[in-house]
Amino acid sequence: MTTRRTLLGLGAALLALAACTGADSGAPPRITLEKAWVRPPAGGRTIGAAYLTIRNDGGADTLTGASSPLAQSVQMHISKMDGDMMTMREEDKVPVPAHGQLTYAPGGRHLMMFGLKAGLKAGGKVPLTLHFARSGDISTIATVGQPRD
Repeated sequence: MTTRRTLLGLGAALLALAACTGADSGAPPRITLEKAWVRPPAGGRTIGAAYLTIRNDGGADTLTGASSPLAQSVQMHISKMDGDMMTMREEDKVPVPAHGQLTYAPGGRHLMMFGLKAGLKAGGKVPLTLHFARSGDISTIATVGQPRD
C-alpha cells in the first residue's frame, strides 16, 4: 500500500513539474513566419539584413539556419550592447520556445544576407527559407523596405 501511494505521489509530482516547466517536448512545433522584411542595401552594397517574427504554437524547436536564392549566404546574428559599444556575433542555432515567439528586429537578432543580387528596391520581394531542427524548412517572402504594421 505504501509503495502504491509513493508511486502515485511521484507520478503526480512529475506531472506537476512538467506543467510548471511548460514541457511539451513531445508535441510537434507549429511554426509560422510573420512580418518578414529586408532592409534595402545601401549604395549598391551586396550585404543586407532581414527581420521577421517566428511564432510557435506548438512544442519547442530550434532554428538552425536560413537561406535565400537572392543571396550567396545567410547567417543568423545577434547584436547586443557591451558597455557603450554595440557588438554583433553569429549564432549557430537559436531555440524557439514552445508556445512562444522569437523576434528578429533591428538592434537585436537579425539575418545577415551576404552576396545579395543587385537591384533590390523598396517594395521588392525576397524569398527566405528558415531551417528548423524539428519542423524542417519553412519559407516566406520578405518585402524590401521598412515594416508596416
